[in-house]
Amino acid sequence: MARFSDLPEELVVEILAYLPADSLMRFKCVQKSWYSLIAKPKFVVKQLCNQIYNKSGLLLKCRLFNDCGNEESILSFLSFDKNTEMLHSEDHVYAVDEVIHFPFYKDRLLYPFFGHCHGIVCISLRYVKVILCNPATREFRELPVSCFHPSPGSEEVVCLPLGFGFGYDPKTNDYKVIRILYFIDNPGCESPIKVEMYTLSTDSWRKVNINLFAAGICFLQRLESLYFNRAFYWMAWGDFHESDSFILSFDISDETFKKIAGPSSTLNARKDSRELIVLNESLAFVLHDASAVQSLMEIWIMDDVGVKAKWKKLLTIEGNSRLQKPLVFWKSDELVMEDKTGKFCRYNLRTGEIKDLPVRRRLRKYSAVNYLSSLVSVQAGNKLDLGNHSLT
Repeated sequence: MARFSDLPEELVVEILAYLPADSLMRFKCVQKSWYSLIAKPKFVVKQLCNQIYNKSGLLLKCRLFNDCGNEESILSFLSFDKNTEMLHSEDHVYAVDEVIHFPFYKDRLLYPFFGHCHGIVCISLRYVKVILCNPATREFRELPVSCFHPSPGSEEVVCLPLGFGFGYDPKTNDYKVIRILYFIDNPGCESPIKVEMYTLSTDSWRKVNINLFAAGICFLQRLESLYFNRAFYWMAWGDFHESDSFILSFDISDETFKKIAGPSSTLNARKDSRELIVLNESLAFVLHDASAVQSLMEIWIMDDVGVKAKWKKLLTIEGNSRLQKPLVFWKSDELVMEDKTGKFCRYNLRTGEIKDLPVRRRLRKYSAVNYLSSLVSVQAGNKLDLGNHSLT
């Protein structure tokens, strides 16, 4: 009987490239040739392409109390078996809970997601330290201090974070982090809102010269952005009036901002009940009226990206009092949500069926992203050459 080691190298590459990164990290120890193969940039790209094509994973971050009574963050990795689904006409979802400990910051176990791309997650500790993390490879990188950080001996300036974003720039083959800051009591400052950009290849921040305050942008709905098709997206508004809300986008390559009008909906959705999500390679706008007796939800799809965007209503979900808040689309036709009891569930857009996800009940502090297990490194100087692959 032929052994696996007797197979041609080309076939070995094809087989290994379909495996998730955590398995490949273990296989590095099998033999030296595998260690060398798995570390090659071309193999990293090949494995990444396969993972993006499959799109079968979710990463949920929730908070719970551990056995010592302390609150901590738990990462739940969810995936489903496509082969089982094809054979039995139903899917089998598997969940693995893990605690991610930071070697350089052990006292802080609570942290939010601020972006994700190609298996790398961007998080922040106390909104000051910015961390890039690949959960599959257990690789972490703490980014340098802000380029707006006061020099030694200068007066301390108080600033608050308004927005974050993390993504891949296909023009430069580089990973970038955007941070929007609001400066308080800064005399002589032309605009209280400043923008900076970090690039992984140079391991440094630089200023982005744009005056968001003059453009009428004062507030973002939340710190984290949605990264899709080479751009970051936030819900934003110029004042505290509901009528002044819009979508703010930032092109990661051209480094330009745009204000995009949302859909013309009559649904009575508060600012905190509006979500931007990616659905089947389109930007989706979800409005949820939690005040209604029977929960109402609308899903709109953007037909044309631009300042005067064209929106089309895809679906209205009504009469279901269990659904609470949308989190992320999964498997092209399911909406992952948290219900009113604090449990995670998935709603099938075609059938209306609701299924529970195998995640233990958490506190109401959570994040969810579509996740793929990659070998992409977060080390400074890394530039992933994707060639003709379009993996934004």
